Amino acid sequence: MKKMRLLAIASLALMAQASSLLAQNNVPQDTATIVVPNQQMISQELQKFGMKLFEFPAGQICPTAGPARIHDYPVEGVNPPNDNPTLKFGDFTPGLGKDRDINIIWLHGLNGNTDSWNIAAHATQFGYAGIFPARKARSVRGSASSAPSHPVQFYSETSGIVGAARDLENEVPLYINNTSKTQWDYIIAHSQGGIVAREWLRQMDQSPATFKNYAHGLVTFGTPHTGAEIINNTRPTLRNKLPAFFKEACVALGGAVVTPKINSNFLTRFLVSNNMKQVLTNATCGLSSDLIIPYALDNYFKSTTNDFFVGAPFLEGTPTNQGLSQYELKVPVVQFFGIEQQPVMWRFMSSSLNIGHDYLDENQKIFGYDQDDQLQIKVQDMINEFDAKAIYEDREAEFQRRLEIGYYASALFNPLFLPLAVLAGNKKNAAIENKHAYVKAKNWLADANEVYQIELLGDKKTQMVVECHLIEELDCYDPIRNPKGFMPPVKLTMEQKYRGVGAFCTGPSIADKYTNFEFPGNDGTMWRGNCEGTQLFLSYLKLINVPLASDGVVLANSASNRIKVKSGNTHAIRMMPETNHDQMKNSSFTKFALNDLYDGKLGDFFSIQLR
Repeated sequence: MKKMRLLAIASLALMAQASSLLAQNNVPQDTATIVVPNQQMISQELQKFGMKLFEFPAGQICPTAGPARIHDYPVEGVNPPNDNPTLKFGDFTPGLGKDRDINIIWLHGLNGNTDSWNIAAHATQFGYAGIFPARKARSVRGSASSAPSHPVQFYSETSGIVGAARDLENEVPLYINNTSKTQWDYIIAHSQGGIVAREWLRQMDQSPATFKNYAHGLVTFGTPHTGAEIINNTRPTLRNKLPAFFKEACVALGGAVVTPKINSNFLTRFLVSNNMKQVLTNATCGLSSDLIIPYALDNYFKSTTNDFFVGAPFLEGTPTNQGLSQYELKVPVVQFFGIEQQPVMWRFMSSSLNIGHDYLDENQKIFGYDQDDQLQIKVQDMINEFDAKAIYEDREAEFQRRLEIGYYASALFNPLFLPLAVLAGNKKNAAIENKHAYVKAKNWLADANEVYQIELLGDKKTQMVVECHLIEELDCYDPIRNPKGFMPPVKLTMEQKYRGVGAFCTGPSIADKYTNFEFPGNDGTMWRGNCEGTQLFLSYLKLINVPLASDGVVLANSASNRIKVKSGNTHAIRMMPETNHDQMKNSSFTKFALNDLYDGKLGDFFSIQLR
């Protein structure tokens, strides 16, 4: 449906442009001549489409259409309408004057490589039949990797952004020479690559003796132009919140596995005290968060990231050095930024870990990485599972508590019941511990997305929202152990707190949530079947911290921040909805973005003719 809406909008835009050209073609024949550059070439191009230039003296008002003026097309996102200038009179087909292939230099982001833009770069130069038309362009992205295990980078990340720009100056001449260079060549960069590109363009401008002019325009996707808060929050030398985040995850999720395992065995339950469990868990998770995780994420602490954390001197400048954010680019610019749907963390991780891509066929893999809810679904299943296990342990604790009381009462008359009372008490305590472990794991999973956005991605705003409390009373049946109509149901009470949509509390139906559902059975094992019952929604207003929009890595207000561009150059900023940081290299919205770019809708400079 969303794709159909986009196609409808595109169709209306094309109809509007066609109407404008027809209106120009109906101007009375007694108009006079206006002299424009390349008039003969423009006339020849227009004649191919059955149109011609109409002529009237400079300064004279066109009798039918009015004075020549700039026509503004609105750009989605944060732009005022005049960000997207398109000439109303003298319009010509995209790519006029680009009589040979232009060069597009594709730059990867942090930890990326020359294969990062593989689909988009290949589609641009060669096309994909029925999916994406080839353009008159050469894609330059460095040498392809010989194997996935040996990625090749276009620029090094060990010498900062300046060193990366120098790498490009040394590498690009291997692919673009004086014969193949054109005045239309430009850069398309993802994430960190946009910072590297801006520095490279600055060096081309300020150090022409050292840096040749290889690019004349810039397009960025998900680039943290004002810095990346996630670097501030994860680097050991800055806020260093990442180890604590992972340690909390390890303690919560690990406890849901370790605690019931220890308590399931009579010997380990007596030998391992609660204090020892806590010490072992904290020690293990502390070692993991302090040593293993930073080592595993060492790629995120590359030298280049020192230059674009929020407040980095390289961006902001110093009393003696101009910051990159203070430099005014002399080329046309387009900035694309993504806004991911909630839950941002799980959706982004689905894409970055390639979860959910296994359902795509070979054609869908081309601009088809739109499915990013697989991990979200798995996490919700885990939440439901932990919730069900917590309910079972709560019932078990209550059962053992009653046995304990009964045995102690009986021990008053017969001391032989005393060991049974102690055993029941021990089982009761174990069930309570298990319940708390499951609840802690469930709560971490439920809260992780918000914590990730506020603590790691950074920044937030306060907002009044509707807090929802859902209470579900269920009757559950296992078709083998307690089939409906033959055995009593297993009764469950499920509770969930979450935020409503707008002013309403809604959610999936019982049939959607509890079909083929795993629940604690009467014999102490997990059963599986369908549940039926009732849902009660309770709602109340609450003032909360709301994470700012992001693509899962870069805040939207950083990627969409208007960088300095010389007056007179086109500068457009375009949102990519429902797109995370990883998806924007190869989703359906990437296809729409590139087609708009190549069709000249974001500035004629970026237009490229069909091959």
